[in-house]
Amino acid sequence: MTRHVRVAALLSGGLVGLASTAGTAPPLAADGKPPAYAIVELDVRQPQEFAREFFPRAAEVFAKAGGTFLARPGAPTAVDGAPPGRVAVIRFETREIAVATFASDAYREARKIGDRYADFRIFIVEGQAP
Repeated sequence: MTRHVRVAALLSGGLVGLASTAGTAPPLAADGKPPAYAIVELDVRQPQEFAREFFPRAAEVFAKAGGTFLARPGAPTAVDGAPPGRVAVIRFETREIAVATFASDAYREARKIGDRYADFRIFIVEGQAP
């Protein structure tokens, strides 16, 4: 199993756990589409600069798009294999919104700063409809 598949599998299990803990599954968007989750793997080389210069800009872009952090960039606990240095999970209303957010000019500008301080791997997965 590749690292990306392992991380996605672990996180999807965690997301299901979050939903069941809250007593409800994630709601569908108004158009009937399931929510989407951005899985962000980070290997941060300069943590202080990353936190000061990149993260606030990126978090603002995500918030304006309706993104909600379910897990802010933090060190994951290894279960099987070597995890990246940090992982973040961001919930968006739909896959299309998530993809558009990461493709936006505002995120691309923030990412120019982030690339100075970290290596990124980002992928989007759809949540399960209730």
